[in-house]
Amino acid sequence: MLLKGKRISSEINLREPKLIERTNRKAAVVSAMGDYSKIDYSSLWSKLWPFIKENKLFNMRMEFLGIYPTSTPREECLFDACITITRDAPETDEVKIKEIEGGRYLKFLYIGSYNDFNKVYDIIYNEYLKDKSYKFRNAPWLEKYLNNPSNTPEHKLKTEVYIPIE
Repeated sequence: MLLKGKRISSEINLREPKLIERTNRKAAVVSAMGDYSKIDYSSLWSKLWPFIKENKLFNMRMEFLGIYPTSTPREECLFDACITITRDAPETDEVKIKEIEGGRYLKFLYIGSYNDFNKVYDIIYNEYLKDKSYKFRNAPWLEKYLNNPSNTPEHKLKTEVYIPIE
């Protein structure tokens, strides 16, 4: 697969963004609160997939998203593991149904280990966007996971990072 977009960092494989418009999407969601470095992300995803299977929600437009609200204190950080769905489903104690806000986003493509996300966001906010005139929207930022970390080498993991703008 040929990668489009100029690389914006010599340190990590992060590509120049595209300005896109996302539509609102409904999703099955499992949430966790706390320091992002201490969240057991795989356990969140392992609760979602059985819910998708049980409710026959599999579809070709499914997206696997991580949603992060706007800045909060470290101990109150919230992460939503989401799989988008195209029809209604009953909520459970653990899995909720939520509308994911659409709107304008800058979409960056990052290829590499999830362990380097701190560097990714540092480069996006403190280098790439520093001198740009974008106005940020008060909306969560998103990560869209394009391949499965259980069968993809870390250095080949592909993630789209969505930064909400006006």
